[in-house]
Amino acid sequence: MLRLRPSLPITLKVPLAVAALMMLVGAVISEQVLSRLAETQERHLAELSQSYLDGLSSAIAPSILREDNWEVFDAIERTQAVNKSLHPKETIVTNADGAVIAASNPKVHPIGTVIPVWRARDASNESFSFRAGADDAKAVRTLSYPGRVAGIIYATFDTRHLASERRDVVLALLLTNGILTSLLAAAGWLLVTRMMRPVRVLSEHLGVAHATSALPISEEIVAKTRGEFGHLFHAYNSLVRSMKEKEELAKRLSEEKRLNSLGRLASAVAHEINNPLGGMFNALSTLKAHGHLKNVRDVSLGLLNRGLVGIRDVVRTTLTVYRSDGATRDLQPADIDDLGLLIGPEARRKSVEIVIANSLNGGMPLPSTPIRQIVLNLVLNAVAAAPAGSGVNVAAAADDTGLSIVVTDRGPGMPREAADILLSSSGSPPPYDGGGLGLWTISRLIADLGGTAVVQNPAIGGTMVSVNIPTATAELSNVA
Repeated sequence: MLRLRPSLPITLKVPLAVAALMMLVGAVISEQVLSRLAETQERHLAELSQSYLDGLSSAIAPSILREDNWEVFDAIERTQAVNKSLHPKETIVTNADGAVIAASNPKVHPIGTVIPVWRARDASNESFSFRAGADDAKAVRTLSYPGRVAGIIYATFDTRHLASERRDVVLALLLTNGILTSLLAAAGWLLVTRMMRPVRVLSEHLGVAHATSALPISEEIVAKTRGEFGHLFHAYNSLVRSMKEKEELAKRLSEEKRLNSLGRLASAVAHEINNPLGGMFNALSTLKAHGHLKNVRDVSLGLLNRGLVGIRDVVRTTLTVYRSDGATRDLQPADIDDLGLLIGPEARRKSVEIVIANSLNGGMPLPSTPIRQIVLNLVLNAVAAAPAGSGVNVAAAADDTGLSIVVTDRGPGMPREAADILLSSSGSPPPYDGGGLGLWTISRLIADLGGTAVVQNPAIGGTMVSVNIPTATAELSNVA
């Protein structure tokens, strides 16, 4: 059986397998035909040779006892003339001692010549000898009379016409098998190519879906396809539509979650601004009423100054974090420190203390906007998970290899499903149920920066998320 290489396409494997099978079947059939032909030729030739020997034996029986050479020779000539269809080639008659009495060709076998040993061996072993495809056949008849052997007849027949017939049959079998094998292989190739056309279409669309996004199969192709492949194409298009709908839903949920986060932060910022405004109005009222008093004036002006500075810091930090001018700016130490001021109102509302250990000494060749978003989302999640009265620690450090950020809380610990979303690759789809979109966004930003994330559960409880971003990705564009 032909062993096909796995790399060959199925459109070639099937025709080659058909050709190999046909060659095997043709070889078996040809062997049976040639074997039957050889048996038929041998049987017919054996029957005719025995008839020839029977006639010759009857004609020379009296003459061989007298060893009448001319009578035996004349009987051989008459018998050969009568049996021309048998193509007698040579006939020799000897006495019991092997001496030639007469032969069809007296010049080659003169009277009295002792025949070679091989003829004697043939006489003792078998009466007829024929090999398929040979040019001649041999027959031997021992003439026996009661009590003794009178003589032996050796006959050789020309079988070249039978060998030619066998060659014609072999050629016909080869041509027939070759033509049938070629036709069936070509038919198999055409049939398999036609059958594999829908598979090729589906394979191409799946390849495009793996490289970019899934595209539906055109309705024209689907309308032309019947049977199982038609149902398969319909199912594939339904799957593509379902994926598109889920992607659109995930985008809407992500946008809603982003707007919800912005709303909460805006509320916290408004609350942070509203608190010093009340004190500032009180200070203005005091100045109006008692501005002539130096100590009252100094206290009121100090309160106004601190309130304005607080409002300025909150507004400046908000603009720095959420400005969308599209410019890429290197990361600065203040980008980490400002996050504490921005998340401070939410932390105070939950009675959670934020401790920032920022060891950055200068700017780093990393885009500031996505890193601020990563840290902001991690700290917001940590504050949401931390119990009242506990703290959230943020550590930022840098070395020659890149930036390291560690956020630790004392909450119940990050669930396994949430950790899987955070640690997923950038090519993973967003969660379709809407949960964990913030973590999925963090994971995508980290992957775009070429960084890695590690989630650990310390023995004392809580969750520690470590993010490492190499500086080799400084040339990446701002993904925010």
